[in-house]
Amino acid sequence: MAETPFPGTPASSRSSAREKRQAAARRRGFAVFVALAVVATGVAWAIRAPGDDAGGRAGSNQGGGQGSGGGSGAATPSTSAPASASPSEATSPTPSTALPPGENPIKRVIFVVKENRSFDNYFGRYPGADGATEGPRSDGTTIPLVEAVDVQPFDLGHDFRAGLLAINGGKMNGFDKINAATGKPSDAIAGYSAFTREGMPNYWAYADRFVLSDHFFTSMYGPTFPEHLYVIAAQSNGIVGNKLTADHEGGYCDDPTEFAPRFRPGLTAQEEQRIMDLERPKDGFDREDLVEITQYWEQIRSCFDIPVLPDRLEEAGISWKYYAHDNVWMNGMQAIRHVRFGPMWNKVQEPDQFLVDVKAGELPEVSWLIPPEPYNEHPGAGKSVCAGENWFVEQVNAVMQSKYWKDTAIVLVWDDFGGFY
Repeated sequence: MAETPFPGTPASSRSSAREKRQAAARRRGFAVFVALAVVATGVAWAIRAPGDDAGGRAGSNQGGGQGSGGGSGAATPSTSAPASASPSEATSPTPSTALPPGENPIKRVIFVVKENRSFDNYFGRYPGADGATEGPRSDGTTIPLVEAVDVQPFDLGHDFRAGLLAINGGKMNGFDKINAATGKPSDAIAGYSAFTREGMPNYWAYADRFVLSDHFFTSMYGPTFPEHLYVIAAQSNGIVGNKLTADHEGGYCDDPTEFAPRFRPGLTAQEEQRIMDLERPKDGFDREDLVEITQYWEQIRSCFDIPVLPDRLEEAGISWKYYAHDNVWMNGMQAIRHVRFGPMWNKVQEPDQFLVDVKAGELPEVSWLIPPEPYNEHPGAGKSVCAGENWFVEQVNAVMQSKYWKDTAIVLVWDDFGGFY
């Protein structure tokens, strides 16, 4: 990796400068928190704070405070460990000054959403994490997760159906079914892979220094479109799949031919219970279950109105921007009619504008940052995990070297499991 996850100064200089800043902050009477929560959706694991030794597990605070099981706990950075330090080498975080009741040290939040990776694929081997290094198959055997490659050569099944097949009613042994259609045994087990520190040193260095969440779950079975709706609305309007057409210019509200499947509104309690029973059968999930589930679906135009988080931010007078390219699968905001055709669309800007705003001192209080497609780490199409990691490092370094670093929380997630164990 050409980049480093911290500004390009010697470790000792960084430590000295950071200690001075922390001392100055304490003299001003408030605590400085820096949170970078590295979280992967579609998997289960607990909050791990910096300073825990490699063999230990950080406790989960069920009260929802710092280090809560929700995956967004904050932690102060180590003041002396080098950027490449392993968890066992890192020093314990410097205790922060207690905050007066009602005060919050975080002034800005940056939410970065990448594509199609599971926790075990990226961090299953991370020391102390509740991850997996092997996975069961549908034939009853268990195989190791082989070392992952930088460029996954083809996309893996990761839609609603694939999620149900993989989870298989909770048995977690159907991951070899979702890519079996090609007939190649190697394709069927392509999702049984995991990275090491050498494969993604910067992401693991962030995990060493900041917060890693291994009990953090995807919003639904997948895929991209509904997951990105959850990112901005905490719901998907019942949508369970991607748009059904992609052969016209424009996207979502800009393409009148686009429709997506969703659960039809007004389902009775009995129908909802039947769907839940089909999704979680005691004897395992099969294709006939999916056929029955789809009887409760309908097609909806991929342009609609639901309440979104920017509505609440506008009401509260909180500044925000959504940095994403137009007409791509990941731009969920383009499917929200009152955003796309209203004044808020001016706050939907190209991802390159993020660095411009950071350097100009014009970063909003809340940012969604959707990477350009070459850097979103989606399997297939020649996309490199290394390139995506370096892109993220560039964004973080810009914030670190700006006035915003002392009171900004950066949260990184992947939208769905991507077909990986």
